Amino acid sequence: MPSRRLSLMLLAIVALGMLLAYFAGAFHAKVDESVTTEVLRQSGNAVDVLARPELVTESVPGTVEATDATLIGSRIIASVIRVNVRAGARVTQGDLLVELDDRALQAVLEQRRLETTGARASLEETRLARERANSLIGSGNISQAALDKATADFRVAQANAERAGRAVAEAEAALGYSKIHAPMTGTIVERFIEPGDTATPGRTLLKLYNPGRLRVEATLRESLVRQVGTGDRVTARVDALDVAVTATVEEIVPAADPGSRTFTLKALLPQVDGLFPGMFARLMIPLGSEVRLRIPAAAVQQAGQLDFVYVRTASADERRFVRIGKVESDATVIVRSGLAKGESVVIPQM
Repeated sequence: MPSRRLSLMLLAIVALGMLLAYFAGAFHAKVDESVTTEVLRQSGNAVDVLARPELVTESVPGTVEATDATLIGSRIIASVIRVNVRAGARVTQGDLLVELDDRALQAVLEQRRLETTGARASLEETRLARERANSLIGSGNISQAALDKATADFRVAQANAERAGRAVAEAEAALGYSKIHAPMTGTIVERFIEPGDTATPGRTLLKLYNPGRLRVEATLRESLVRQVGTGDRVTARVDALDVAVTATVEEIVPAADPGSRTFTLKALLPQVDGLFPGMFARLMIPLGSEVRLRIPAAAVQQAGQLDFVYVRTASADERRFVRIGKVESDATVIVRSGLAKGESVVIPQM
């Protein structure tokens, strides 16, 4: 009795396994993507499968950065009176950007000018005294010591006058720092200060960059850095703008990051409308060339999620499943499998 029960259990398990295998398709013929099916001639023109060597590249992500960028600050401590630009403003070299409170500087300058006037008056007085001493020394009406003192007083007055003049120049330069001008032509990226704030040395007031000189900075692994050199031209793609441009490799940092084992590459971009620092870009690093098969995208048809083409032979047109890449700008696709060089595919008439 127990043996009969065991046999029934085994039979049930086998039956269940066969049922699962049936639903899994074990007893059905498998579809091979390479299977071809002969059909009647299709209406349309037959074109040859193109086989040609093409450049192979690897996409490396990078970031658009400004080549010419500067942080604008103040050399003095003063209150901000006026800020003449906002973020995004286009400025020309020499434009007045920020005006600081210059009342204290004006007072210092006026004081230095008054000191210069007094120093010049003292210089003129000592000059006349020295001339009189020189005229009297010959007649013996004045001693040599008096002449020496008059000469020394004149030289001291000369030094004081020169020092006072330089103090005026220093005060004028300090007054000039109250007006902050654009050091180059470019675009204001950020504004960090408002009227009423206090500008201090070391504090950034504005950030300015030159939109005409942007570059892509990307990190390359060790094996890729040998594929490019300074001065080489590579393709840069900006997905947000859907553009591809030619960039020139300006610099490859000659040291790898010890953590990631990567090198930094910097490639200069041409001017592109709508391109700004911080945007994402990709550099296409050349790896060499290989022969690729191409067919017109119009020859490819779909059956569900599978792609197929009609291959023209001497006797009939054969439907053949293929694996392809994306549609390129010239309306062709790369064939990864399913076709061979020398075959022809049919472009169906619409």
